[in-house]
Amino acid sequence: MSAAEIAALLNSAEVTGGEIRRAAIHLPKPLRAALYDETSSEHRTASGKFFEALVYEILLAESEASPAVSSIAAKMSDALYVPYDKYAKDGLWYSKDGGIRFKVSGRVAAEVDFLVKTADGVRIFGEVIVNPAKAGHLASEVAEKRSLLERLYGCEVQFLLVCAEPVKEPKYLRESDAVAVLEAGNLLYQRLHPNEVLHKKSAPAKSTRRVDGSIW
Repeated sequence: MSAAEIAALLNSAEVTGGEIRRAAIHLPKPLRAALYDETSSEHRTASGKFFEALVYEILLAESEASPAVSSIAAKMSDALYVPYDKYAKDGLWYSKDGGIRFKVSGRVAAEVDFLVKTADGVRIFGEVIVNPAKAGHLASEVAEKRSLLERLYGCEVQFLLVCAEPVKEPKYLRESDAVAVLEAGNLLYQRLHPNEVLHKKSAPAKSTRRVDGSIW
């Protein structure tokens, strides 16, 4: 399986209310409030974080029906935070808010939006963006992250870009990389009343594919 096939899972997904709800609840309560307040200075940030969480929830849901997906690294409120051990080897360490970060010599070297592993062992890292104009400026960032992951895992990795608007495929993508589009995905929170989100506790979706990032 390849990044293109994971992209196809996202492109064909019928997003459910449960996925939208869980995505919004991944956000800390101040950002949930900002999500429903377009006058807030944090609204754009909240919308972007919601979209990132929604892509993760869709991946979890779609992978349940796809035997080709082996694992998806937990993130956000699903992630188990462990304080950094300065004697540990380089690798994945979650931030306190469940961000997927890679540390090298004790410093954060990279952060990715999601990690997927296929049944045939292909490792895929992804970035989630709202504005397609940003796609063209990710070349060096993607190259650095790819190089780091290939060094850490000892194998070639593929890249999947997920956008909320149609985007011209960036020239820096390899043949094995892919792009998925979830049109206006950053606005799908509008399907839910704020009361369904603002004061709810997080409850991870049942998943046989979600794993701790340390064993992804």
